[in-house]
Amino acid sequence: MRRIVLLVFAAAAICGCSTMDAPAPCAAASATSCAAPLKVGVYADRGPGGIGAVEWFRLVDESPEMSLTLLDSADVRAGRLEGLDVLVMPGGSSKTEYDSLGVEGVAKMKEFMRSGGGYIGTCAGCCLLMDGPKQRARVVPWNTCGSEGDLFFPQFKLTPAGQKALGLGAGPHVIRYHGGPFLWPTTNRIAEANVEVWGTFNAEATFKGRLNKDKKMFGAAAILGGTYGKGRLFATSAHPEYFECTLPFVKAAFRYVTGRDVTFPARTRRPRALSVGFLAKGISGKDAAETALALSKVKDFDLVLIDKDGIFMRRMDNIDVLVVPSAVFKKDKGIAAAISALESRGGKVLYCCSGADKAPAGAAVSTTGDAVVDDVRRLFPQPTAH
Repeated sequence: MRRIVLLVFAAAAICGCSTMDAPAPCAAASATSCAAPLKVGVYADRGPGGIGAVEWFRLVDESPEMSLTLLDSADVRAGRLEGLDVLVMPGGSSKTEYDSLGVEGVAKMKEFMRSGGGYIGTCAGCCLLMDGPKQRARVVPWNTCGSEGDLFFPQFKLTPAGQKALGLGAGPHVIRYHGGPFLWPTTNRIAEANVEVWGTFNAEATFKGRLNKDKKMFGAAAILGGTYGKGRLFATSAHPEYFECTLPFVKAAFRYVTGRDVTFPARTRRPRALSVGFLAKGISGKDAAETALALSKVKDFDLVLIDKDGIFMRRMDNIDVLVVPSAVFKKDKGIAAAISALESRGGKVLYCCSGADKAPAGAAVSTTGDAVVDDVRRLFPQPTAH
């Protein structure tokens, strides 16, 4: 019996958990091996969209330190933020995010933050928190003085406060940017908000290849951080979720809002895998998110996320099957032409989710999630290895 007791205390010492405290969580932030996974909700209703949203779904789902909950507006209004540690609001359209949440949903989101919940917002998820003028949550006393719709990679510099909070160097850092706000402070005071600038743009906006100083990008806030009530927030105009080289910002954001370290498994292209494209432009809804996650988990699929920039950069040239989960091809002639070009060279197209409702006559259609995986296999069967 004495030996059993000694073994129990030794195991507790190795793990870093105290057997004297109830319910005995890990005391040290780095001791994540014996801590319950962080409960992270990612908003997946109308508003979030593009590759950035899919990358958020995948990052949280793949991290061994996190448990993913996909949320739509009905979930938020029903109080399902309660019990979560963090809400992630991806990029897309902040006004549509506000509209889909509705006044009640925005109030639930703010109450979640005030009560101690963490918030991480990128691009539109940052813009959603602004002070005005309309369709804004009014959590931070900053507004935008412009944005840039073209994709580019500007430099950012961290302020001393940002360096301390995030544990990262001053920079300059280069992060993907596509349409986020150039933030300048307002004169309003927002109750319970204690937010400061953690990073500024060290670049000027471009428009059709020319500098556009009227947009007031240089010196504008690009990263905000601090507290709202009892909760912590990290909001950025940029997209650090896209590339492995900028994931340190994502890790630092989670570390700040939760006090916990998170990791993300490295992704590698699998040899002789079936290359499956996923059209991320125009996606919305949990069904599209679940479908992207289902495709990403298949070991012999190499998932390639496609948006309009990806079409321009010819990322569709070498894919075998394109999954189309939205009806964006009905309005965007460039995307419709790219789909037609894929089919003309022998590639396959599978329409699903809301895209299935608008699919051309005779096209291959599916539903959601694992059903799409099965239909991709039937559409493009792979030879059996001998």
